[in-house]
Amino acid sequence: MAYGPGQAYPPYLAVPAAGGVNPAWLAGSADRERAVGVLRAAFTEGRLTQDELHDRVARAFAARTYGELWALTADLPAGPLPYPNALPGLPYPQASPAVPPGAEPARHWHSAAALVITALVIFTLAALVTAIATVHAQPIPFQQPPVPSFQHAQLAPFITRAGRA
Repeated sequence: MAYGPGQAYPPYLAVPAAGGVNPAWLAGSADRERAVGVLRAAFTEGRLTQDELHDRVARAFAARTYGELWALTADLPAGPLPYPNALPGLPYPQASPAVPPGAEPARHWHSAAALVITALVIFTLAALVTAIATVHAQPIPFQQPPVPSFQHAQLAPFITRAGRA
């Protein structure tokens, strides 16, 4: 099953160079997991539909050789941005770097400004709390609470001696 024109170009050389990988070599579980990770990243980036993802993941777990795994990821870039020199033999133009070499890093003042603003807010709140506490801490004149007056009740008529009827 072909998935696109990039299928004709494996991501690595078909003929192993010195120390290279032969596409006929058996792939291990870690190799299959790596290929599935690339497929899931491609789905997340919108390069594959859900049906393509399920089909390719099933084929990746069933793959026995490196060549079978390469065929599943041949039309996908190796990362979030395609790099022109990643695949040999492809007619990509040479890209210029996004940041020219020797460029000075930007001086970031945001962290210093945030520190100054935070310090101003803390000192302002401390002054406000102190002012409020000072205003409310004025001495209040002491007033004697009123003493309740008690009335003596005449309980004598209600008290009887025990044993008398």
